[in-house]
Amino acid sequence: MKKYIYCVYLLPFTTALTAQSVLDKYGDRIELLGVPFRGPMELCQILIAIFLFIAFFQSGLDKIIDKKGNLEFLTIHFENSPLIKLIPFMLLVLTFLELTGSLMLGYGVYYAFTSRSTLWIFYGLVVIAITIIFLFAGQRIAKDYLGAADLVPYFILIMLGIMSMY
Repeated sequence: MKKYIYCVYLLPFTTALTAQSVLDKYGDRIELLGVPFRGPMELCQILIAIFLFIAFFQSGLDKIIDKKGNLEFLTIHFENSPLIKLIPFMLLVLTFLELTGSLMLGYGVYYAFTSRSTLWIFYGLVVIAITIIFLFAGQRIAKDYLGAADLVPYFILIMLGIMSMY
């Protein structure tokens, strides 16, 4: 275990600080709420899943609670695109994918704590990635390039979550 000593020179006092890395302090295991995990990658996967669960579950619920408002928004948004006649179907598919993916992520967090496996988080991330691809395609078809660009950070986060599984 390496320890690094840093000297901070503040005139007229000199103080030595001991710094450790997370690996030095905790080893290759990490605990969250008293549940041990194999390493920090699992912690990252759980935190990514929680973040995306909140974003997509809220979005899916909003599409159910305010269906009329969402239909009006999408009608205006896609008024000059070939998708105008498919809006009710697209809203249904999008709502289903958002809720399914987010619930898989939510269950994945629970499963990670109880079974110490992030398999369900992986499944949820794949469904949410497909959802983002559909959203991205719709934004590009509607020529809302800024809206499409707003989806890129979510997609990168999802890809990082998926890549951390291997």
